[in-house]
Amino acid sequence: MSETLIIRLGHSQEDKLHWLIYSNSEHEIIASGELNDANELNILTEKVAGRQLVALLPAADVQLKKVTLPAKWNRKLQQALPFIIEDDLACDLDELFIAIDEPFEEVVESEVKHGIQVAILNKKWFETWLDCLAKFELMPEKVLPDALLLPLEDEKASAICLGQDWLIKTNDWHIAQVEPDWLAPYFTAAKIETLRHFSPSEGLIEFSNIKLESDEANFDLPLAIFAKQLKNSRFNLLQGDYQVKKQTRIIRPVWRAPAIAAGIALFMTLGLKGFQVYQLDKQLVVAKQNVISQYKSAFPGTRVRPHLIKNQLRNRLKQIEGGSDAGFLNLMNDLVVVFKQVESFEPESLRYDNKRKEVRVRARGKDFQTFGKVKSILEKQGLEVSQGSLNNDGDNVVGEVKVRRQS
Repeated sequence: MSETLIIRLGHSQEDKLHWLIYSNSEHEIIASGELNDANELNILTEKVAGRQLVALLPAADVQLKKVTLPAKWNRKLQQALPFIIEDDLACDLDELFIAIDEPFEEVVESEVKHGIQVAILNKKWFETWLDCLAKFELMPEKVLPDALLLPLEDEKASAICLGQDWLIKTNDWHIAQVEPDWLAPYFTAAKIETLRHFSPSEGLIEFSNIKLESDEANFDLPLAIFAKQLKNSRFNLLQGDYQVKKQTRIIRPVWRAPAIAAGIALFMTLGLKGFQVYQLDKQLVVAKQNVISQYKSAFPGTRVRPHLIKNQLRNRLKQIEGGSDAGFLNLMNDLVVVFKQVESFEPESLRYDNKRKEVRVRARGKDFQTFGKVKSILEKQGLEVSQGSLNNDGDNVVGEVKVRRQS
């Protein structure tokens, strides 16, 4: 990724947090700022989209150590490593997380010594910060102590001021976070003679016994200095149980939220369509059963083949059209016109008298005038219409109409 979001965490979640977005291609700062505490991390949730995320831990909370080994680094030594360094630790091994860097070799009194560089930190404290970041959908690809990213040149110690403290790096695997009042004893203990600083030297001028070097033209924000050095650092505290899987970043692109929303919408749409199809299937089954039942009623004694019911109906209609029942179909065609024109006329039953060649329609109408209108329309079509008795039934009128062709 061409841009990196760096978050420098605090010792506790109540401490101030520093953040910076850096363009790796343009080598410039895009944005930076401070958060009052971890509760404001939601501000960075949107800013991380499409960017690499790096979390920096305070140097004071990560102990870097070079461990001398009895032999060249191997898997067995890796398993035994906690017990090799146990005597040098001030707390229980179960409380610590030990991250491994590169193995090294050095010559001591003409003898080759093997060793491994490790970083040691409190496991619970580390996990608490990772959980806090995850709560705000911030999943770092890389985590390392801040001062480890200080530039180091000609094995001269380097320093930069971040907040109230000074971050110091004396060699490739020794860092410190020092309060101003403790700088003098620290310089003495670390035997620092030359110090390259990347912040104004007001807090350092009192140390006359140390040679100060700086290039004010290259002074920059601490996190910007660190961002420039990221490419030179392969170390990552996210290893072992905390190792980042390659697909982790897949969930962080800018279209993450719209994609989830679209996925939910698609799921609901498919679910609704599925339900509708299910309902239609049920209705289709009922309709088929009704058709079969009506067919058996109309043509008793015949065998019904459900998959051929359409053809059976077609054949029966052809027989009717060519036989004595043709009059029934013609009368029904005329009645359909009435049903369409007079919506308040609702047929309740139809009965065809083959001898009299007439259809008897028992129906329900809005009022007496409705039946009169139906009679008028049918007579205009050249039909003989006789109307039976009409009776009130609540708000409606019910009665019977007989329709036949004129002789």
